[in-house]
Amino acid sequence: MSGVVIYRTSTGSTLDYAKWIAEATGFTAYESKDAGIPWSEVDTIVIGCPIIALKPALSGWITKNWDRMKDKRVVLFTTSGADPADTPVNEWIEKALPESIRSEIQAFPLPGRFDYARLKGLGKAMIWVAAYVLRNRDVINQIRNPVDRVAKERLAPLLEYVREEA
Repeated sequence: MSGVVIYRTSTGSTLDYAKWIAEATGFTAYESKDAGIPWSEVDTIVIGCPIIALKPALSGWITKNWDRMKDKRVVLFTTSGADPADTPVNEWIEKALPESIRSEIQAFPLPGRFDYARLKGLGKAMIWVAAYVLRNRDVINQIRNPVDRVAKERLAPLLEYVREEA
């Protein structure tokens, strides 16, 4: 089994998971903007990204690069400060990716971390608008109460899938 882990991170959650997946599988990890991804040399591609604005941050990137991945086994993991068990992450993935791509990807929503105080720029402004202008109590609660649900053991189902399907 040969593979790569490709990721984009915002708060470090996705990077943590990407490193742990690479360590457990022997795959090499690459940032999504890295030009040196060895597409033709791998049979498995694990993609990780945060959920931003109710969609996977790499959904456009996945669509753009799908021709390089379509004949490989593709796994997507997403991270979010919200608990994936309590949020419709799979629905967000469905809306963000065309059916022809979505049906070929196995998705694993994972809990991440969220600390409003550490955000910068546009991301911080968008959260503030969602919280106070739109009066979203859930977002206000996230602003007031940082969360960190990142844990290596949460990768067990993803790693089992990667290993079983090889």
